[in-house]
Amino acid sequence: MIQRLRSNQGGFSAPIMILVLAFMVGIIGGISIDLWRIIEDHREVTGLADGAAIAGATAVDIAAFEADPTADPILDRALAVQRVCQYMADHAAVASCPSATLTVDFAPDLTGLQVAFQRDVELLLLRAVEVGGADPIIVYADAFVQLERGTPVP
Repeated sequence: MIQRLRSNQGGFSAPIMILVLAFMVGIIGGISIDLWRIIEDHREVTGLADGAAIAGATAVDIAAFEADPTADPILDRALAVQRVCQYMADHAAVASCPSATLTVDFAPDLTGLQVAFQRDVELLLLRAVEVGGADPIIVYADAFVQLERGTPVP
């Protein structure tokens, strides 16, 4: 049986071919896992940015709204940042806020809020074959919320 698998004509033997194919399948599988991890992290970061922007948008400046009920609602900067930071601390375990990975910006007229969040992706196979200290893969998402009259504020 073994004689049948081996060739005396200088070709590869079947066990070597099986090992090479198993190694190639393992590499492709590992890369596939890493690519799906990048996609999953991007979805999570996008959801976190959206949730934080919505949490910040609930910080309507009540004093300004009561002073002129006909004006468009505006945000209380300090309260909006506090709510964004609290949301991110609760859901993303962010230690400091705002930071280099989490920024909160406001529209000039304080009727809108933008939250940008980024995070490094923890890789498996691609990290193992990293050559020369390559840059990490970073997923980034931002969300913008605009206050409008007539829309309910949660």
